[in-house]
Amino acid sequence: MFDVNFVMDNYGLSGFYSYLNGQHSPRIASLLLLTQFAAGYFSYFVSKTFYSFGLHFKHIEALEGNCSSDLTVAIIYGSVVEAIGLLSCKIAEHFIDETLIDEKYVTIVLSAISGLITILGINLTGMYANPIVAWALTFNCGEVTHFAHFIVYWLAPLFAFFLSKWLL
Repeated sequence: MFDVNFVMDNYGLSGFYSYLNGQHSPRIASLLLLTQFAAGYFSYFVSKTFYSFGLHFKHIEALEGNCSSDLTVAIIYGSVVEAIGLLSCKIAEHFIDETLIDEKYVTIVLSAISGLITILGINLTGMYANPIVAWALTFNCGEVTHFAHFIVYWLAPLFAFFLSKWLL
């Protein structure tokens, strides 16, 4: 989740958040969001093509098998898990950046906290905390509807991200 936080802050949700703050036009924000949706969906076809080369036996297994969803709980519970996980990580990041002086300890402590948060939620939702990653890895997998996927992996993290920006 540590690297996902970096990507999310610099390239993912932050672009949409910048639009809400008036730093991007609606056109730019829409293009960013559309590009992220398309890239996530396109990655499925790129992976499928790469796996068809048969470079490793696991590729053939993945190509022949069906993917399963990481969402193993109800939509509401999954949304709460994703939102609390992301919010906890952002709050920890904020307070650790302010209290630890030595930069090398900040990285170690944040990595440990991110790992712990991921472990706590991985069996419930996958604890992606990033809509683009969840979209690329689990969209159309298992019996999860598109609506449920959108609520758990898009709305919940967006809500938590905006809440963290407002609180901190």
